[in-house]
Amino acid sequence: MMIWAFRQLATPCNYLRIRHGEDVFRSKLVYDLILPGLLAGGTLAVALICDMPLSVLEDKELFGAMSGLLAILIGFYMAALAAVSTFDRAGIDNKLEGHDALLSVRRTDGRGRVDKKLSYRQFISYLFGYASFLSFIIYVALFLGKSVWSKMEAAVRQIRFGPEVMVYGIEPLSFYLTAFFMWQLFLVSLLGIYFLAERIQELHET
Repeated sequence: MMIWAFRQLATPCNYLRIRHGEDVFRSKLVYDLILPGLLAGGTLAVALICDMPLSVLEDKELFGAMSGLLAILIGFYMAALAAVSTFDRAGIDNKLEGHDALLSVRRTDGRGRVDKKLSYRQFISYLFGYASFLSFIIYVALFLGKSVWSKMEAAVRQIRFGPEVMVYGIEPLSFYLTAFFMWQLFLVSLLGIYFLAERIQELHET
């Protein structure tokens, strides 16, 4: 089995496993899960109140805008990742100040796991690595989904209670998930910009 290959390809997702902050509501979980979930729910509520179509894949203007934006962002994130990885600034390899950014990793001797304290370079690299990964996955998912959505919708509507399943189940769920990951990408990007624009500028050798 090639589990090792999938682990390597999914390495950017390690960003989600990083623990940083005092508690749930004062940690990176706010940017990763809490705010994206709330904003996605609000977006879905607005769409329902305004009677907007929930099928992102069938809205040509929205689909075109999202795919165009993601195509640009993928290049931006890759460039940011390359810049941070090679950035030469005093203090960038220091551990994060305040609360440590911790990532559980396997011990070199293979006996269990241990928490690794991340430096600014490592944390920001994981952040932009995940943003690159997520934007690419959303981009591919949109194009693959567009090619099968109409066929899947037609098949579902043929079964008993199919139209109700589409209207009250699949369409709202797909809209919420799309909104969730787009909001997550937006908030993670803002967090990365914050680190680049402010935290790195205050670094010094210790």
